[in-house]
Amino acid sequence: MEIRDCSFIVTGGGSGLGAATARMLAGEGAGVVIAEINEEAGSKTASELGERAVFVRTDVTDEKSMDAAVAQAGRLGTLRGLVNCAGIGPAARVVGRKGVHDLDLFARTIRVNLIGTFNAIRLAGAVMAENEPTRDGERGVIV
Repeated sequence: MEIRDCSFIVTGGGSGLGAATARMLAGEGAGVVIAEINEEAGSKTASELGERAVFVRTDVTDEKSMDAAVAQAGRLGTLRGLVNCAGIGPAARVVGRKGVHDLDLFARTIRVNLIGTFNAIRLAGAVMAENEPTRDGERGVIV
């Protein structure tokens, strides 16, 4: 996979594994969209990475929000990759001292971790499917 001069989207790119992935990609010469809901973390990571990185406040569960991140990636170069790192993992027992697990908390977790990931895949994938193949026959990669 050619990284240099291509663009990549990293969901959850403001911290943890997402930030580490964004740093690696930028270090290899990629344009990187930090698609992050946390403005402070996303802005900080993007500013650390310099001119080839841009923060886009992104809620992966929202189609318009994710579309904006995909559009921004196209401004940095041919979109060749999406790395899904956005996710939440609230700690709660199914049945605890305070009663049963809050169903809304579980639904939010599914919405972010599953539906948000699928949303990012389908929107970025649609753009990458239209790319001209590289000399290795690749149009893009999704992790």
